[in-house]
Amino acid sequence: MCSRSPWCASCCSGCRPTGCGIALASSAKKDELATYKKVARIDDLLLAETSADDAEKSKPNPDIFEAAMQRLGSPDAEQVVVIGDTPHDAEAAGKAGLRTVGLLCGGWPEGPLRQAGCVATFHDPADLLAQYERSPLARRAL
Repeated sequence: MCSRSPWCASCCSGCRPTGCGIALASSAKKDELATYKKVARIDDLLLAETSADDAEKSKPNPDIFEAAMQRLGSPDAEQVVVIGDTPHDAEAAGKAGLRTVGLLCGGWPEGPLRQAGCVATFHDPADLLAQYERSPLARRAL
């Protein structure tokens, strides 16, 4: 799982100076989320979080991303980029009007991630961080 990568926290930290607000939109149950955040070392980097408890339906339905957007103060969708590692992430984000960057470390090949709507793919958070300036995160609408 991508979140176990030591680069996950580095990638999130790398986004903060650029003015990005980070929300975790997980299909995990709320009580599981604390463990995942601890493993990923991102708890102190998040402005908002949502879990399966905050959505009527799980991905690929957009509920979880819509809840995250509300918790972020309903920013313009053009300023938001989702980072996901499954086609369900990209499908759900697309239904919420959001662009998705796909990470291959979740076990899915590039083809299904692109077909589901990913606008770019990277091997893992370290690769995304290394190519940050060329990524959709750096090119988000301002």
